Amino acid sequence: MRWIESLLECTEASAVATATFDDNHFAVAHGRISEAALVECVAQTVAAALGERARMHGHSANSGISSAGMLAAVSNFKIHSPPPLNKPFRIEVRELKRFGSMLLVTGSISCAGETIASGELTLYA
Repeated sequence: MRWIESLLECTEASAVATATFDDNHFAVAHGRISEAALVECVAQTVAAALGERARMHGHSANSGISSAGMLAAVSNFKIHSPPPLNKPFRIEVRELKRFGSMLLVTGSISCAGETIASGELTLYA
């Protein structure tokens, strides 16, 4: 399942992506977006950035770079306001620390300049 729509920016330590949820999305129930979907959007932005960085460094999908990743922990993730339907989200992630294959990132999701959610994820990537 791919929920982010586009990767707008990607550097060695940060990335920005977009996502939009409508009434028909399976992460929406009773007119509300699942809070877990917001965490997943941050994780997918990290995954897209890792793939783009591999591509920028000349690695193809079959070059031995692992595409397997796993969300290991969610820390201090807060929902600041209810996420709106049918409006684009801006998802920003920044790498805080890397220790071998473990990666700690901070992420935030905003809509029309208002922060919707933010927190930290630890990923095996």
